Amino acid sequence: MIKFFRKIRQKLLSENNFRKYLIYAIGEIILVVIGILIALQINNWNENKKTEAEEIKILSNLRADLENTLIEYKAAVEFNKLTIAEIGKLQDCQKNNLSYSEELDFSFGVFPHFYFSSAINSTYKSLQTIGIGIIQNDSLKNKIVNVYDVVLTGFVDYNNDENRLKSTIVDPFFSKHLRYLENSVYSAKPNNYIELINNKEFINILSLIKRQRTRGIEKYENNSLLIENLIDSINKELKIRN
Repeated sequence: MIKFFRKIRQKLLSENNFRKYLIYAIGEIILVVIGILIALQINNWNENKKTEAEEIKILSNLRADLENTLIEYKAAVEFNKLTIAEIGKLQDCQKNNLSYSEELDFSFGVFPHFYFSSAINSTYKSLQTIGIGIIQNDSLKNKIVNVYDVVLTGFVDYNNDENRLKSTIVDPFFSKHLRYLENSVYSAKPNNYIELINNKEFINILSLIKRQRTRGIEKYENNSLLIENLIDSINKELKIRN
């Protein structure tokens, strides 16, 4: 192709036809510019396709992380409900002056424990490194940032409150009045059942834990709705892209 244009130039020069040569030269320049613009357009198209593919991959991974977080939260809710139910059994023993039963060993063993929940945010961390701007849908982008930077981080405070309650109040009391059984993680016996079940501090501790776990359930369930809403928005966006 280059040889072809060179021959044309040489022919025009040999004919001493400057006007035709000038028109040809301008035409050749225009062709070169058009070629460059087409090459740039193709390159931009390829880069946009790569960026879009990366965005779709990130959205799919975010959805998977959020779904796993929901599983984590569901397990936390079930554990909180379990501890509330077992605390209720111990409170009934105190209210109704019930005698000791080995079935209460699980109740005594499980009440000090709490479910340490954590959101799966590995994809979001990668997204922050890449740049949140890769998400083209502004509404979806804002939802993602809100869920990860506001909603999910709120559980850090909740877990800290649970840990503080356990380490400063529950565990010190437990070590004085109960002992764990070797055959189960969640089984314990009181050193003196009658004394413990009528201990006002013990009843107060049970109330504190019950209140904290109830608060946790509300928090988990409310935030799960926001996560489910975000998953739905991601699904809609992926459906549009596919």
